[in-house]
Amino acid sequence: MLTPPELPAVTAGFGPEVLLPGPHAEDDAVARVGDLVLRRSHAYTRLLSAHPKLALSAVDLLVFDVLVAKHAEQHGIRVDDARVESLAEAEEGALRKQVAEELGDMSFSEYVWRLFGMREHAWRASLRLRTAQRLYQGYVLRYLALREDRVRVRFLVNKEQSIAREVVDKVKVGADFATLALRWSEDPTRRDGGLLPPFGEGFKHPAAQRAFELAPGEVCEPFEAIWGGERRWFVVYCLEHRPGRDVPFDAVRGEIDADLADRPVTPLETTAYTMRWRREEQGETNEASK
Repeated sequence: MLTPPELPAVTAGFGPEVLLPGPHAEDDAVARVGDLVLRRSHAYTRLLSAHPKLALSAVDLLVFDVLVAKHAEQHGIRVDDARVESLAEAEEGALRKQVAEELGDMSFSEYVWRLFGMREHAWRASLRLRTAQRLYQGYVLRYLALREDRVRVRFLVNKEQSIAREVVDKVKVGADFATLALRWSEDPTRRDGGLLPPFGEGFKHPAAQRAFELAPGEVCEPFEAIWGGERRWFVVYCLEHRPGRDVPFDAVRGEIDADLADRPVTPLETTAYTMRWRREEQGETNEASK
């Protein structure tokens, strides 16, 4: 018999602590088979043996959330309860409409129970908690990025040096880089013309090797780098440089809200953030232990 998941209580608005494990988190039961109680640690151990990458991804997500909570506290970032409610209501309304149109004979409560294993009131609380967590993630990533000198580029990657060379030659005589990336790049960003989100010096990506050397409108010479475990040829085209802005979060909250609405956080941003700050945390720990 499965035990329905318990959500952390939110009693005084959505502070950064919504990203953290509960202060008194225990190895709670998640199921029972006869007299045998199965606990969260059992579920993780089983997942680690059956799907190790999935288990480690869950750990990475926990690390990500803890780092975000730390930076939110450090920079005085706090989500607005009314905005959380507004975003959650919009998401819930869209889902209710979809269920009504596609599953007209099924109530919304029944749909939530079948799909999520939760009662409707618990699902609604969970939705608001997830909305607050996503908002913190977006706020922290975009705010920290805004404080740094950044560059925005398009890039192309191809296993053939001749294609990279041809792209550079065509761009230098006026061809549109985005169109060439759409045709020739072997990276999924080709659909966006090779566009990367604005990034700072610490961004771990082959394009960052040349990006800060370029002036806006300039393309680099082809260069080799490892990508997907193979050596590939890269070309980077600079769109703009953005100087860092040392401003309090509340001064740019509206700007970041609009940016997130227009351009949600990408997995690439999440991975780059986690790798960078995890390394810095480990560096601080190593220094403290000396």
